[in-house]
Amino acid sequence: MNVEPTKADNLVLRRKVHIETWGCQMNVADSERMLSLLEANNYELTASGPEAADLILLNTCHIREKARHKVLSRLGVLDRIKSKKPGLKIAVTGCVAQADGKKLIELAPQIDVLIGPGKIDELPRLLEEREQTGVSAVATGFDRHKDEHGDRGAEHSTISDEPMIHIPSISGKPEVNRFVNIIQGCNNFCTFCVVPFTRGREISRPIPEIVKEVEYMVSQGAKEITLLGQNVNSYGLDLLGRDDVPADGGPFVELLKAVSDLPGVDRVRFTTSNPHDFTKPLAELFSSHPKLGRYIHLPVQAGHDRTLERMKRKVTVEEYMQRIKWLRDAVPGIAISTDLIVGFPGETEEEFEGTLRLIEAVRFSFIYSFKYSPRKGTAATRFLDQIPEDIKERRLAALNQLQDKITLELALADVGSVKHVLFVFNSKKEPGVWIGKTPEFRVVRVHSSADLAGKTLPVKIMGGNKTALVGELVH
Repeated sequence: MNVEPTKADNLVLRRKVHIETWGCQMNVADSERMLSLLEANNYELTASGPEAADLILLNTCHIREKARHKVLSRLGVLDRIKSKKPGLKIAVTGCVAQADGKKLIELAPQIDVLIGPGKIDELPRLLEEREQTGVSAVATGFDRHKDEHGDRGAEHSTISDEPMIHIPSISGKPEVNRFVNIIQGCNNFCTFCVVPFTRGREISRPIPEIVKEVEYMVSQGAKEITLLGQNVNSYGLDLLGRDDVPADGGPFVELLKAVSDLPGVDRVRFTTSNPHDFTKPLAELFSSHPKLGRYIHLPVQAGHDRTLERMKRKVTVEEYMQRIKWLRDAVPGIAISTDLIVGFPGETEEEFEGTLRLIEAVRFSFIYSFKYSPRKGTAATRFLDQIPEDIKERRLAALNQLQDKITLELALADVGSVKHVLFVFNSKKEPGVWIGKTPEFRVVRVHSSADLAGKTLPVKIMGGNKTALVGELVH
């Protein structure tokens, strides 16, 4: 792809930006997008930390407890840098910016620009506005689909829309794995989740736009593409003007086929799927399109129907197990990971035991486990039957102990087998050690003096633990 040079490319002196990205992979992709916007406006990434920057950008996450407190703590440190460097600007973006809005500026007046995740394309304009007015510039909220005819409706196909190319910046050595945001927001309103309030309702990008972005990433060295969304299963439904996933798997299946068919793409991952609208055609795609690998992340959150109902997850344990069967019928031995919350309001010991039984039944490859913590604005904060912290701690420890045992058993079961490993990077702490991933998304460590980055090579698994496998290259 040919990219026209901007005026900024011809300038000798470029301003420096330091970016700190917290939280999910979507924030990583958003930070890359903002860097590309800044590079087109005479900025470049600094390699010397915040002290050398003309602009410090914090891309924040609201998923953890006391998110605002952590941001304010970091802003306090950065304010001391700002006091010694006149002209330094601080921008706060991401979910905390959206959730707290102008209140955050009242608590931290050193913020020059504040942007929600739905407004990141306005970053250059807001920096200019701050420069001209001397007043903190703010843009929060969410845009719906617009074109010259108004709202984008069902008559606009995800295939035929003219692509508007987002070209993410790639600084330094090419990245083997790249993230692509395909859909923003979520329509599900689980009672524990703040995402619909911080990222808004679902807005999908057209398929041609995504394909062009992936093509550019591949041209820069990417081998593995991870498609991102709060619920990727809903991808494209807003573009079609409908709420339910079609029987054939809908636009998301169409997108996965389009990306998988691109030359130079070795593997395609995606996250996150909501099990309530996960379809059988999507499961079967793992069999017909081997570039999807042998791994999926399918969050369930709890293992008891009453808890799932109170969470508003729109799925039962039986329905979740049906999805697992679809996947394992399509690809026997497929690795599955999940998210689990312990100590959700009202969770009884019997309900928690249901979660442990689910872990044993599915035998997850690994899990992301959390203690429930209230999020302002979510329905679960109003539930009266909150669980004491000591019970949450005990349940989390028991859950992790069980899962660690299963993860180790699955890892050791790979010993002696040969896996095709995509190598991503070499270890900074251990020279000569390369880190890669199997099709099952398990981490593999291999000693080699050669440059393995971006190569998919056969590796014999010699050992391992719950964290990583250890292998030798098969010559």
